[in-house]
Amino acid sequence: MSFFRNFPLIDYKFGNETSNTIFQNLTTYIDLIDQVADDVSFYEKYYIKDNTRPDVLSYELYGTTDLYWTFYLLNTKLRLQGWPLNSSEVYDWAKKIYPNRVIKTTAPMWGEFYIGDIIADRNNLDEFGTQYKAKILDKSYDLGQIVVEPIIDVKSITLTEAGSGYTSPPTVTIKGGGGTGATAQAVMTFLNADNEVETSETIQSIAILTGGEGYTRIPEVVISEPNRPNGTQATATAQISGFSLPRNTTIYTQANQPNPLLWDDDLVRSLITTNSVLQYNAAHHYNDADGNFTDLIISSNGGVENRDGVVPFTAVSNLENLINVNEDLRNIKIFRPNVASQVNAEFQKLLRN
Repeated sequence: MSFFRNFPLIDYKFGNETSNTIFQNLTTYIDLIDQVADDVSFYEKYYIKDNTRPDVLSYELYGTTDLYWTFYLLNTKLRLQGWPLNSSEVYDWAKKIYPNRVIKTTAPMWGEFYIGDIIADRNNLDEFGTQYKAKILDKSYDLGQIVVEPIIDVKSITLTEAGSGYTSPPTVTIKGGGGTGATAQAVMTFLNADNEVETSETIQSIAILTGGEGYTRIPEVVISEPNRPNGTQATATAQISGFSLPRNTTIYTQANQPNPLLWDDDLVRSLITTNSVLQYNAAHHYNDADGNFTDLIISSNGGVENRDGVVPFTAVSNLENLINVNEDLRNIKIFRPNVASQVNAEFQKLLRN
């Protein structure tokens, strides 16, 4: 790379190597750019458009790709944060760094609902578990938010065809769906009219042994073939727990007990929620009427005061905040064309001295 060609050489030992290697001293510092960075006669403002690489911009401005490094040394924010992303990349980046969900509440969270606790929508609790379950990753008191990672497991399996000709329980395999760890077994017994246990050659039900986690779609349930040649193969479909929580739902937790089926009514805590959103759509901060960063008010009971319609506070989402940060990176200072080549020549000269 042309920027490093005149950096002084030093002996450097990489990693576990036993001998030194001749390499450019990348720690070399020349303060030439710092001396002229604030002199308006040397630079002008520029807006970086989508799909513009540093080397391409260098060529467009100066007729050479070699002066890309001046953008970084002239703009501290580019050195610290990097080159701005394309508009489509910002959305992808937001989904990557904000992959979870946020539960919103105006109720107090002090002294309960700790990071690491499992929460559940206990209103929909049944013999198979709960329709919604998640792990608390973080809490924001001033925003009234709980960041959670939904635990999407296989909640139940329903027979669509009981099959026939099974002389022993078949193998039940749960595959696909983006998750792992779900296991189940076929139940072949039933109670007759005399309340006695009998064994059938058809499957009576499918019992979930472990629900697994990480499912993004409904997995496939495969039941092995019957033992008898003239039998029919059983089929079934799976149901998974939900990814989102309905509005105005009460969530529950019991500290140090991850299984809602084992919760003790005397130890369970509850919290009234207002909404559940994707994390990148959740509030990063609030702006006042003048567009200034502001905090929400904690009410006397420890919850967040609901300000909708009360004062003109505007929520700025995590995605919007990334867009704003990226947009700020686009506005940079560049050396004027008649200055850039002179600065480069002087910079390389100082490196050689």
